[in-house]
Amino acid sequence: MNKLIYKIAVLLISVSLVSCEKGLMTFDNKNADVYFSDAGRNIPALAFDSTYVSFSYAPKTMDSIKNIVVAVTGGLVDHDREYLLEVSPLSTAISGIHYEALPGKFVIKKNKLLDTIKLKIKKTPDMKTESFIIQFNLLTNENFGNVFKTRKITGKTISTISTKVKFDDIIKKPALWNDAYWGTFSRTKLFFMCEFLEIDPKYLDTGSSIALAEFSVFGKIVKRRLDELKAAGTPVLEDNGSEMKMGASS
Repeated sequence: MNKLIYKIAVLLISVSLVSCEKGLMTFDNKNADVYFSDAGRNIPALAFDSTYVSFSYAPKTMDSIKNIVVAVTGGLVDHDREYLLEVSPLSTAISGIHYEALPGKFVIKKNKLLDTIKLKIKKTPDMKTESFIIQFNLLTNENFGNVFKTRKITGKTISTISTKVKFDDIIKKPALWNDAYWGTFSRTKLFFMCEFLEIDPKYLDTGSSIALAEFSVFGKIVKRRLDELKAAGTPVLEDNGSEMKMGASS
Protein backbone atom coordinates (compact mmCIF):
# COMPACT_ATOMS: atom_id res chain seq x y z
CA MET A 1 0.00 0.00 0.00
CA ASN A 2 2.79 2.41 0.94
CA LYS A 3 4.56 1.64 -2.36
CA LEU A 4 1.35 2.44 -4.28
CA ILE A 5 0.92 5.78 -2.48
CA TYR A 6 4.58 6.58 -3.16
CA LYS A 7 4.20 5.87 -6.89
CA ILE A 8 1.07 8.03 -7.10
CA ALA A 9 2.87 10.88 -5.32
CA VAL A 10 5.82 10.68 -7.70
CA LEU A 11 3.45 10.68 -10.68
CA LEU A 12 1.62 13.77 -9.42
CA ILE A 13 4.88 15.63 -8.82
CA SER A 14 6.09 14.73 -12.31
CA VAL A 15 2.89 16.02 -13.91
CA SER A 16 3.17 19.22 -11.87
CA LEU A 17 6.75 19.81 -12.99
CA VAL A 18 5.88 19.25 -16.63
CA SER A 19 3.04 21.76 -16.34
CA CYS A 20 5.39 24.35 -14.87
CA GLU A 21 7.86 23.87 -17.70
CA LYS A 22 5.21 24.66 -20.33
CA GLY A 23 5.27 28.47 -20.79
CA LEU A 24 2.35 30.77 -20.18
CA MET A 25 1.51 30.54 -23.88
CA THR A 26 0.49 26.90 -23.53
CA PHE A 27 -1.83 27.44 -20.57
CA ASP A 28 -5.41 26.93 -21.71
CA ASN A 29 -8.12 28.50 -19.60
CA LYS A 30 -11.69 29.54 -20.22
CA ASN A 31 -10.93 33.23 -19.93
CA ALA A 32 -7.68 34.04 -21.76
CA ASP A 33 -4.97 36.02 -20.00
CA VAL A 34 -2.76 38.73 -21.50
CA TYR A 35 0.94 39.10 -20.64
CA PHE A 36 4.27 40.34 -21.99
CA SER A 37 5.89 37.63 -24.06
CA ASP A 38 9.45 38.28 -22.84
CA ALA A 39 8.37 37.65 -19.25
CA GLY A 40 6.50 34.48 -20.16
CA ARG A 41 9.25 32.70 -22.07
CA ASN A 42 9.29 28.92 -21.86
CA ILE A 43 12.92 28.94 -20.72
CA PRO A 44 12.78 30.73 -17.34
CA ALA A 45 16.41 31.85 -17.47
CA LEU A 46 15.61 33.91 -20.59
CA ALA A 47 12.56 35.67 -19.15
CA PHE A 48 12.78 39.37 -18.24
CA ASP A 49 10.54 42.35 -17.50
CA SER A 50 12.88 45.27 -18.21
CA THR A 51 15.34 46.29 -20.87
CA TYR A 52 17.89 49.03 -21.55
CA VAL A 53 18.52 50.98 -24.75
CA SER A 54 21.69 53.07 -25.05
CA PHE A 55 22.59 55.59 -27.74
CA SER A 56 25.98 56.31 -26.17
CA TYR A 57 28.18 54.46 -28.65
CA ALA A 58 26.06 55.33 -31.68
CA PRO A 59 26.49 59.09 -32.19
CA LYS A 60 24.87 59.11 -35.64
CA THR A 61 21.83 57.09 -34.58
CA MET A 62 18.86 59.34 -33.88
CA ASP A 63 16.21 56.78 -32.98
CA SER A 64 15.72 53.15 -32.06
CA ILE A 65 12.82 50.72 -32.44
CA LYS A 66 12.11 48.47 -29.46
CA ASN A 67 9.60 45.68 -30.06
CA ILE A 68 7.23 45.10 -27.15
CA VAL A 69 5.52 41.74 -27.74
CA VAL A 70 2.19 41.06 -26.04
CA ALA A 71 0.91 37.48 -25.85
CA VAL A 72 -2.29 35.78 -24.74
CA THR A 73 -3.07 32.36 -23.32
CA GLY A 74 -5.63 29.97 -24.70
CA GLY A 75 -6.41 28.96 -28.26
CA LEU A 76 -6.93 30.82 -31.51
CA VAL A 77 -10.23 32.59 -32.15
CA ASP A 78 -11.88 33.78 -35.38
CA HIS A 79 -12.21 37.46 -34.41
CA ASP A 80 -10.05 40.39 -33.31
CA ARG A 81 -9.71 40.97 -29.56
CA GLU A 82 -8.79 44.34 -28.11
CA TYR A 83 -6.55 44.45 -25.05
CA LEU A 84 -5.79 47.33 -22.69
CA LEU A 85 -2.31 48.76 -22.27
CA GLU A 86 -1.46 51.88 -20.31
CA VAL A 87 1.66 53.98 -19.92
CA SER A 88 2.35 53.98 -16.20
CA PRO A 89 2.34 57.35 -14.41
CA LEU A 90 5.71 56.25 -13.03
CA SER A 91 7.19 56.78 -16.50
CA THR A 92 9.59 59.71 -16.87
CA ALA A 93 9.76 59.66 -20.68
CA ILE A 94 7.41 62.08 -22.45
CA SER A 95 5.27 61.00 -25.38
CA GLY A 96 6.03 62.99 -28.53
CA ILE A 97 9.45 64.01 -27.21
CA HIS A 98 11.32 60.92 -26.07
CA TYR A 99 9.19 58.44 -27.96
CA GLU A 100 6.56 58.52 -30.68
CA ALA A 101 2.94 58.52 -29.57
CA LEU A 102 1.42 55.05 -29.35
CA PRO A 103 -1.72 53.84 -31.17
CA GLY A 104 -5.11 54.59 -29.68
CA LYS A 105 -5.97 50.93 -29.24
CA PHE A 106 -4.21 47.56 -29.22
CA VAL A 107 -5.54 44.38 -30.79
CA ILE A 108 -4.76 40.69 -30.93
CA LYS A 109 -5.77 39.91 -34.50
CA LYS A 110 -8.00 36.94 -35.30
CA ASN A 111 -6.17 33.60 -35.43
CA LYS A 112 -3.21 35.19 -33.63
CA LEU A 113 -1.82 34.88 -30.10
CA LEU A 114 0.71 37.73 -30.32
CA ASP A 115 0.79 41.45 -31.04
CA THR A 116 3.92 43.56 -31.47
CA ILE A 117 4.05 47.17 -30.35
CA LYS A 118 6.85 49.06 -32.08
CA LEU A 119 8.13 51.58 -29.56
CA LYS A 120 10.14 54.24 -31.41
CA ILE A 121 12.56 55.93 -29.03
CA LYS A 122 13.90 59.30 -30.18
CA LYS A 123 17.32 60.51 -29.06
CA THR A 124 17.15 63.94 -27.45
CA PRO A 125 19.86 66.25 -26.00
CA ASP A 126 18.68 65.75 -22.42
CA MET A 127 19.48 62.04 -22.67
CA LYS A 128 23.18 62.90 -22.47
CA THR A 129 22.79 63.64 -18.78
CA GLU A 130 19.60 61.86 -17.72
CA SER A 131 18.07 58.40 -18.11
CA PHE A 132 14.39 58.08 -18.97
CA ILE A 133 11.93 55.27 -18.32
CA ILE A 134 8.70 54.22 -19.95
CA GLN A 135 6.69 51.55 -18.17
CA PHE A 136 3.79 49.69 -19.75
CA ASN A 137 1.04 47.96 -17.78
CA LEU A 138 -1.46 45.44 -19.14
CA LEU A 139 -4.97 45.82 -17.74
CA THR A 140 -7.97 43.51 -17.72
CA ASN A 141 -11.00 43.98 -19.93
CA GLU A 142 -13.89 41.94 -21.33
CA ASN A 143 -11.47 39.92 -23.48
CA PHE A 144 -8.53 39.21 -21.20
CA GLY A 145 -7.71 38.70 -17.56
CA ASN A 146 -4.32 38.76 -15.84
CA VAL A 147 -4.21 35.83 -13.43
CA PHE A 148 -0.50 35.45 -14.16
CA LYS A 149 0.83 38.67 -12.65
CA THR A 150 4.31 37.50 -11.68
CA ARG A 151 6.82 34.66 -12.03
CA LYS A 152 9.51 33.60 -9.61
CA ILE A 153 12.78 32.67 -11.27
CA THR A 154 15.83 31.68 -9.20
CA GLY A 155 14.55 33.67 -6.25
CA LYS A 156 13.73 36.76 -8.31
CA THR A 157 10.18 37.90 -9.02
CA ILE A 158 9.46 39.34 -12.44
CA SER A 159 6.21 40.88 -13.63
CA THR A 160 4.31 39.40 -16.57
CA ILE A 161 1.89 42.32 -16.86
CA SER A 162 4.31 45.23 -16.48
CA THR A 163 7.45 45.92 -18.49
CA LYS A 164 9.94 48.76 -18.30
CA VAL A 165 12.23 50.26 -20.95
CA LYS A 166 15.09 52.49 -19.78
CA PHE A 167 17.05 54.56 -22.27
CA ASP A 168 19.67 57.30 -22.39
CA ASP A 169 22.63 58.72 -24.28
CA ILE A 170 24.94 58.85 -21.29
CA ILE A 171 28.50 57.89 -22.05
CA LYS A 172 30.94 57.04 -19.31
CA LYS A 173 34.70 57.21 -19.35
CA PRO A 174 35.89 53.94 -20.96
CA ALA A 175 37.54 51.50 -18.59
CA LEU A 176 40.80 51.61 -20.59
CA TRP A 177 40.97 55.40 -20.99
CA ASN A 178 44.49 56.61 -20.20
CA ASP A 179 44.74 60.23 -19.02
CA ALA A 180 48.53 60.31 -19.33
CA TYR A 181 48.42 59.68 -23.08
CA TRP A 182 44.97 60.87 -24.07
CA GLY A 183 44.32 63.67 -21.59
CA THR A 184 41.10 64.52 -19.83
CA PHE A 185 38.20 62.41 -21.03
CA SER A 186 35.34 63.98 -22.93
CA ARG A 187 32.59 62.63 -25.13
CA THR A 188 33.75 64.81 -28.04
CA LYS A 189 37.34 63.61 -27.77
CA LEU A 190 36.32 59.96 -27.59
CA PHE A 191 34.33 60.14 -30.82
CA PHE A 192 37.00 62.22 -32.57
CA MET A 193 39.67 59.68 -31.65
CA CYS A 194 37.59 56.68 -32.66
CA GLU A 195 36.52 58.17 -35.97
CA PHE A 196 40.09 59.19 -36.87
CA LEU A 197 41.61 55.90 -35.71
CA GLU A 198 38.72 53.90 -37.20
CA ILE A 199 38.06 51.95 -34.04
CA ASP A 200 34.85 51.15 -32.19
CA PRO A 201 34.44 53.16 -28.95
CA LYS A 202 33.60 49.88 -27.21
CA TYR A 203 37.15 48.71 -27.89
CA LEU A 204 38.41 51.22 -25.35
CA ASP A 205 35.92 49.92 -22.82
CA THR A 206 36.10 46.17 -23.30
CA GLY A 207 39.19 45.59 -25.41
CA SER A 208 41.08 43.52 -22.84
CA SER A 209 43.65 42.59 -25.49
CA ILE A 210 44.70 46.20 -26.11
CA ALA A 211 48.50 46.39 -26.16
CA LEU A 212 50.36 48.75 -23.86
CA ALA A 213 52.05 50.34 -26.89
CA GLU A 214 48.65 51.29 -28.32
CA PHE A 215 48.07 53.80 -25.54
CA SER A 216 51.14 55.73 -26.65
CA VAL A 217 50.61 55.23 -30.39
CA PHE A 218 46.98 56.33 -30.27
CA GLY A 219 47.92 59.42 -28.29
CA LYS A 220 50.76 60.47 -30.62
CA ILE A 221 48.78 59.88 -33.83
CA VAL A 222 45.78 61.84 -32.62
CA LYS A 223 47.98 64.65 -31.25
CA ARG A 224 49.66 64.95 -34.66
CA ARG A 225 46.26 65.22 -36.31
CA LEU A 226 45.10 67.86 -33.84
CA ASP A 227 48.28 69.87 -34.49
CA GLU A 228 47.69 69.66 -38.26
CA LEU A 229 44.15 70.93 -37.94
CA LYS A 230 45.23 73.73 -35.63
CA ALA A 231 47.95 74.81 -38.08
CA ALA A 232 45.35 74.83 -40.85
CA GLY A 233 43.23 77.24 -38.85
CA THR A 234 40.56 74.68 -37.97
CA PRO A 235 41.36 73.58 -34.42
CA VAL A 236 39.19 70.89 -32.86
CA LEU A 237 37.24 72.24 -29.91
CA GLU A 238 35.65 70.58 -26.93
CA ASP A 239 31.98 71.18 -26.13
CA ASN A 240 32.97 73.99 -23.75
CA GLY A 241 34.90 75.79 -26.51
CA SER A 242 38.38 74.92 -25.27
CA GLU A 243 40.99 73.46 -27.60
CA MET A 244 41.14 69.68 -27.64
CA LYS A 245 44.44 68.39 -26.29
CA MET A 246 45.97 64.99 -25.69
CA GLY A 247 47.82 63.90 -22.53
CA ALA A 248 51.25 65.11 -21.45
CA SER A 249 52.88 61.77 -22.34
CA SER A 250 51.88 62.17 -25.98
